[in-house]
Amino acid sequence: MISGQISIIIVSYNSAELLPACFASLATTNDANYQLIVVDNASSDGSAELVRQDYPHVTVIANEHNHGFGAACNQGMEVATGEYFVFFNPDVQITPNWLTMLRQHLHEHPQAAIICPTTLYPNQAPPTRQGVALTAAVPGCALLLRRSAWQAIGGFDPTIFLYWEDTELCWRAWLLGWQVLEDFEALVVHERGGSGGGQRWLVESSKNGLYSYLKLRPWSAVFGYSVRMLAKTVLVSLRQRNVAMLTVWTWHLKHLKQTLATRRAIQAQVTADRNAVERLIKQHLARGKRERNARMKDEG
Repeated sequence: MISGQISIIIVSYNSAELLPACFASLATTNDANYQLIVVDNASSDGSAELVRQDYPHVTVIANEHNHGFGAACNQGMEVATGEYFVFFNPDVQITPNWLTMLRQHLHEHPQAAIICPTTLYPNQAPPTRQGVALTAAVPGCALLLRRSAWQAIGGFDPTIFLYWEDTELCWRAWLLGWQVLEDFEALVVHERGGSGGGQRWLVESSKNGLYSYLKLRPWSAVFGYSVRMLAKTVLVSLRQRNVAMLTVWTWHLKHLKQTLATRRAIQAQVTADRNAVERLIKQHLARGKRERNARMKDEG
């Protein structure tokens, strides 16, 4: 077995009902070389107290305020002792060999910063494909990050409260010379969709998407995305008869100077073939669109 402890970092927010099943599922893994850390984002349902009382082997960080998903993950990394970090949602259920597969495959690809298991919907059939593949980005519900990559590229951008933090981290890793992998043999099941919804989260996701483009994508891609976002702003504002989406633009105008400074700092460190990274991103975005259309068709 490949050595190296893994620190599993779980961000909780009013997750008391989910955490017992989460810990029970993690206990079924056949790879016991892991550390458990829970970062609680000011839950009001006693999540932190539950973990302290019933799971004394788990390290708990209890925040007085909700710092968002990425910032909480960064807190967990600061106290983690593992060679690898897994960022794990409390509504995820594992399969026994998921951690062994992730560790093994990352060991076989030393240039990879990030690897993620295939995340299935409940009752969804597992993939028939084996091994791993390069991909522009992976979901953050069970993402594994190599410590040495974290030291080189940094953790999650704390500016992003929720949504897009995983994509931004993956795109940044690619630009800075690392790889991102999806693993077809490591499997987890994720309920999904429990973290947000409604107008507030549409605004948050839209803001973070534009922010990620401004930081990391070529100006041509930024322009195209901005036009689409402007059209979306007008459409949503007219349909819902409110101007909440306008806060996406006011936020960016307020923070544009800092965003551009961050962009310049990152672009100065780019070591990857930018055109190759862009091709990978475009392929991934097209694949995501096809999958969303297929789900909508099935649900319809």
